[in-house]
Amino acid sequence: MSIARKALPVLGTAAATVGLQLLVFGAVAQAQNGLVVLLGSCAAFTVPWPAALLVLRQGGADGLAAMLGSGILLSLIGGPSLGAAYLVQFGIGSFLVPYLLKRGKRWDTAVLTGTALSAAGGLIALGAYSYGKGQTPLSVADQWARNEVDRALKALQGADLPAEVAQQTQRMVEEIGRKLVDLYPAITVLTVAVMLLALVWFLRRRAAASLPAQRPFLTWKVAENLIWVLIGSGAGVLLLQGAWYRLALNVLLVVLAVYLLQGLAILSYFFNAKGVPP
Repeated sequence: MSIARKALPVLGTAAATVGLQLLVFGAVAQAQNGLVVLLGSCAAFTVPWPAALLVLRQGGADGLAAMLGSGILLSLIGGPSLGAAYLVQFGIGSFLVPYLLKRGKRWDTAVLTGTALSAAGGLIALGAYSYGKGQTPLSVADQWARNEVDRALKALQGADLPAEVAQQTQRMVEEIGRKLVDLYPAITVLTVAVMLLALVWFLRRRAAASLPAQRPFLTWKVAENLIWVLIGSGAGVLLLQGAWYRLALNVLLVVLAVYLLQGLAILSYFFNAKGVPP
C-alpha cells in the first residue's frame, strides 16, 4: 500500500508535466495567432513546477522518476526530439533547483547550476543532432533562429494590419530578427535562468516549510570579480569583429542581466528601508 501511495504522486506529476508540455508545444506552434503564442510562452515557465514540488515533498528519487517518466512519455507521444527537448529545457532544472535548495544551497547557486547544466545538455544534444545532419552546431542553431524569425514574419503577414503599418512593422521585425539571430545564445541562457528564478519563487510560495531559510533578496550581492567580465565583454563589443564580436555581445548581455538583478536587489533594500508597501 505504501508503494502505491508513493507511486501515485509520481504518476500524477508525470501526467501533469506532460499535459503542460503538450499545451505549451501546441500553443507555441500556432504561428498564426500571436496572442496564443505569447500565452504559450508564458505557460512554459510552469512546466518544471510539478516535478520540482514532488522533489521537495517526496525526495529526489521520486522527483527524478517523474522527470524521466515525463521525458519517456513525451518521446512516445511526439518523438525522441520532444522528450529530449523537455529534459534539456525543463527537466534538469526541475530536479536540480529544489534538490539544491533543500540541501541548504543559496538560490543563486541553485539557479546558476541549473542554468549551466541545462545549457551544457542543450549543447550536447545540439552537437549530436548536428553530427547526424553532417553540419556544424553553429550552422544548425543559426538556421533554427532564422526559422523562428521567419515564423514571426509569417504571423505578421497574416495579421489584419493596414498596408503601410504592415510594411513598417515588417521592416522593424526583420531588423530585430537579424539582431536576435546573433543574440539567441544569450537569450536562451537568460530564458532558462528566468524560468528557474520563477521556479524558486514558486517553491518558496508553495513549500517554504520544506526549505531551509534563505537570506533576503535585498541583501544579495553579485560577485565583485564579475565587473571584469563586464569590462572585457564591453571592450570586445567595441573592438572585435566577426565571431569574437558575437561572443562578446552575448557575454555582455548575460552579464548586464545579472547586474539588472543586482539593481533590483538594491531597489528592494531602499524600498524596505523606507517602508514602501509591496
